[in-house]
Amino acid sequence: MKQIHYFIFCLLAVAAISLSSCEKDKDKVVQPAITNQSWQEGVPVEITPNETLTVTFNAAAKWRAGTNSIWCEILNKSGNAGKSTLQLLTKSGTTTDRTSEILITVEGYDKAVSFQVTQKAGEVPQEETEDMKVNTKVAEYLRKNYLWNDEYKTMPLDYTKNYEDFFYGTLEAMKTNTLDKKPYTGNDGNTYYSLFSYIQKKNPITKTRAKLVEKELSYSFGITGITPFLIGNDSVCFAIQGVYPDSPATAAGLKRGTIIGKINNERLSESNWGKKYYALRSPDAISSLTLTEIEVVNKKWEEAKNISLTSDAIYLNPVITSKVTEIDGHKIGYLVYSEFEAAFDQELFDVFKKFKTHNVTDLILDLRYNGGGHTISANLIASCIAAETSEGKVFSSLRFNKERMEKRGNKRKDEPFTYPDLYPNLDEKLTKGGLGLKKVYCLVGEGTASSSELVINSLKGIDLKVILIGKTTTGKNVGMEVENFAVEGNIYEVVPITFQSYNAKGFGDYEKGFKPDWDMNETVQIKIYPDYGTDDEPLYAKAIELITGKSPMKSTSTRSTGKALKVQEIKAPAIYRPGYNAMLKKYEED
Repeated sequence: MKQIHYFIFCLLAVAAISLSSCEKDKDKVVQPAITNQSWQEGVPVEITPNETLTVTFNAAAKWRAGTNSIWCEILNKSGNAGKSTLQLLTKSGTTTDRTSEILITVEGYDKAVSFQVTQKAGEVPQEETEDMKVNTKVAEYLRKNYLWNDEYKTMPLDYTKNYEDFFYGTLEAMKTNTLDKKPYTGNDGNTYYSLFSYIQKKNPITKTRAKLVEKELSYSFGITGITPFLIGNDSVCFAIQGVYPDSPATAAGLKRGTIIGKINNERLSESNWGKKYYALRSPDAISSLTLTEIEVVNKKWEEAKNISLTSDAIYLNPVITSKVTEIDGHKIGYLVYSEFEAAFDQELFDVFKKFKTHNVTDLILDLRYNGGGHTISANLIASCIAAETSEGKVFSSLRFNKERMEKRGNKRKDEPFTYPDLYPNLDEKLTKGGLGLKKVYCLVGEGTASSSELVINSLKGIDLKVILIGKTTTGKNVGMEVENFAVEGNIYEVVPITFQSYNAKGFGDYEKGFKPDWDMNETVQIKIYPDYGTDDEPLYAKAIELITGKSPMKSTSTRSTGKALKVQEIKAPAIYRPGYNAMLKKYEED
């Protein structure tokens, strides 16, 4: 009898628990699939041709979007839980009103949320132009890979703009991409911003296949860089930073330190120097100029001679000069490298093989004007310098945007030093150029950026001592994955910032640049540049002094501050140079 009572008690208890659970389920509030949407229920959202329509909402979980029409394109078809953005686009006009239904399906919810998009009848826009086709491809690439793609997806886009205005205008208007936008002070004292990201329409004259990267001919006079100076109240002069080997500039006798006061017999001034800077720095065809060289005599500028110069289609070999000097038992290698151009990796590696053959004990790496380029070439240099010290260690660790990182399990992509393996861009092992040094002396300046800073940071990451001489570097700790699009028979190269680089120790926050161990100006005698690798070149001489304990420089008593002539360096105009201020990688699908 007791057992029967006990059994009845258990049944009553289970029933009570079930009833209580049901009551709790009645009280439980189910979170809606979508909340805080920017559209109003039952009110269609109007869309305009070639202008991106952006709507926002909060999603309870991962979501996907679809449409019942072909004229209304969904630019981003899925997203994660939380604050979300959906972008829509139509490229065609219509002679009658038309409506498209947008359905958003949230994971875990059976019923999709929908709203309508309407396009009013109006003038049918022009047929899709080449620029519009380029802009569509560029926007798709940026939405997927730009390091700040979350904000980019919310930006209003006008696909009818020319491709440069479309690309630069949108990125310049963004707020979160602070590592891409670099502030600088103009000659008028105002603050401006320049972008590291760039786009260009490729128009190579001809190409020669290297192993992984093609050499391209470029129209050039062969001048690596120009520094403009203001003299007195209005006069301007150009100081040549350097010249490429086997170039028209070299053949004409121009060299580092040559000072130009006139072009085509017209004196350089504040009103005309910008246009002449472009003409000399980056001609777009074969052209001829007459340059007037000036010299300082008794603290006055005097005309020395006229130089006839004609540009040509040439290969710009970034290995400007290299040599080995023996001083007091030190075998010192010196390399001036103007750009990380992988098409010339063989020429670069030949220098390191020469250094190894001469058993160099010390290395001076001159990167003061090197704005960057291919990361593969940066790996070559760093691997050859460190040699055995770099084996099996991280050269660079890459952080991508949030979506790409989630696909990788939020783990950065580690790229190893390539020593001692077969270098992928050559048919040789880097052991043939491995120096195995414990320290390196780098000559740097404000123009030292990107892949140059990547070399510095990667070597610091494996505890190799990097001694910096010069001025604080640019501070570009982010890089680009290059993508080319073929449109209407033309090739467009889009190069946006897509990753941030860290070294083996996890350090990557050098956006303010690397400060030099020895802060020094590179000019003497009223803003004159002594030639590379000479005893009176201040940065080189300081490196020699640190290596040997003796300064090769002559007495500094003959130097002039230039105050009597009011010599002042002025900001060069923004000038496009492919790969400049770049940390370039080939895009690889995640």
